[in-house]
Amino acid sequence: MKKIVLAIFFAFLMVTSVDASMIIIDYQGDTIVTSNNIERNLIVNSDDGGDYNISVRPLQETITNSDGTVSIPLQYLYINNTKEDVYLKYNEYSNIFQGLNMGGTAKNMTAKIKGYGIVPSGVYNILFEIQATDSETNDIVSMTTFNLQFVVPVVHELNTYSEVPRINVSGADVFSKNKKISTESAPMIYIRSNTDWILSIDTTDFNEAQGNYYVRTISGSSGVTNRLQERALIIPGKEIILARGKAPAVNEFVSVEFSIENPDGKIIPAGNYQNRVKYILREGEV
Repeated sequence: MKKIVLAIFFAFLMVTSVDASMIIIDYQGDTIVTSNNIERNLIVNSDDGGDYNISVRPLQETITNSDGTVSIPLQYLYINNTKEDVYLKYNEYSNIFQGLNMGGTAKNMTAKIKGYGIVPSGVYNILFEIQATDSETNDIVSMTTFNLQFVVPVVHELNTYSEVPRINVSGADVFSKNKKISTESAPMIYIRSNTDWILSIDTTDFNEAQGNYYVRTISGSSGVTNRLQERALIIPGKEIILARGKAPAVNEFVSVEFSIENPDGKIIPAGNYQNRVKYILREGEV
């Protein structure tokens, strides 16, 4: 008799689990990082094609990276339902879709981190509860949890807005001994990075010069923790580190000076000499 009762009980559980609606949220593509936002495209669907109101409840107050060193407050996180950005509040439900007819077709939405600034590279997580209610009866038909994850890649960008620096050697300079001639303008190198960074120059394509070429930095923004202030001789094929800085870097800058010097007993022909080095921005310890 006990076996029959247990069999009926498990059969009842199987029937109820089949009848229960399930709202499914999944990722569509990778994390997208722009200068203003971090986005993750999502799709929402159901296993029965019903009409539902979909709400989400954040179960954590921050979006936190996997090693716990960076936490982004919830106020920077929104979910866009293709019509508007929906504000989210800790432990409270926010309505994402009203009367959504699944009809067997997945619907799109986008999770966004907006206005926070540069987010250090890493994997970020926040846990949500997803609630679906019947759009006619308001009965709760599904309760699930979903771990929203942003995978933020390393971002290294540099820009120079000034023209290629030139050194103008005049006729008067040619016969001056040990005359240092600097570039007419110092290029400004702007840095954007979500990791600790190193700025250097690659002299692989630097050919044999008429004189001795030197480089140094003459200024840097507050986020530059260390920079080359003494002149360094440019040698073909040798990397020269110009500056270092910490993450995040938003429009940090370094101003660079190139110069040429004629050694004793040598003459540098008059003319314009152009910078032939390449700037490199990479991850590195400060």
